[in-house]
Amino acid sequence: MDEHEQLLIEWQNEEHHRNKTFIKDGIIDINKWNSTPRKILFILREAYGEKNGDDFDLRKLIRDEWKGPKYKMWRIISYIAYAIQHSSCHSIPQRPEDTTAYSMAKDALFSSAVINVKKSDGNSSSKPEEIAWYAKTDGIFIKRQIELINPHIIICGNVWQALKHLWPESTNIYGLIWMINKTYVVDYYHPANHWPHDLNYYPIACMLQNTGAFGKCEYGN
Repeated sequence: MDEHEQLLIEWQNEEHHRNKTFIKDGIIDINKWNSTPRKILFILREAYGEKNGDDFDLRKLIRDEWKGPKYKMWRIISYIAYAIQHSSCHSIPQRPEDTTAYSMAKDALFSSAVINVKKSDGNSSSKPEEIAWYAKTDGIFIKRQIELINPHIIICGNVWQALKHLWPESTNIYGLIWMINKTYVVDYYHPANHWPHDLNYYPIACMLQNTGAFGKCEYGN
């Protein structure tokens, strides 16, 4: 058992998670993660299933049961991952629409990692103060999980304000972009928002492009 799985088991055994449905998360497909040059972590608020139901693994659910982004929110996450993985310092690919591009977006999702701040007793919605409580109470676990995943870019779905106390050294470098050491953090809206797909796709890529996250271009005279 690797260190990440040991961390999740220890986390699950914390008193406030006992006898509740605990949802494991992390890197969706380790082989695809290891082969992608631009590693992306999405941090969301909470996952949920049946009350008092069995624990389950979000990674396996996406990878082995859904076999891709089953719902709108996961399609948006796939699009964002695709934009980040395929953008350069001078171009951003058009949002996937046809079958071939959608397949590439699915691969981008599988090459990413997804974690939730609140890992047990989740609901379809929760109050900000509740998420903040879990961010504080489980802060040591959350920070260690992110360190073990070791992403290049983190997309926060309306959770950065609850989490940023874990990194007092973080700095705001451009708009909604923060830096933790060499990791870019995007303080963005939750992907379950009701905006048009393009407003979830292009702004994140543009902001990261302007920070040099996709490399720096040399322009001639």
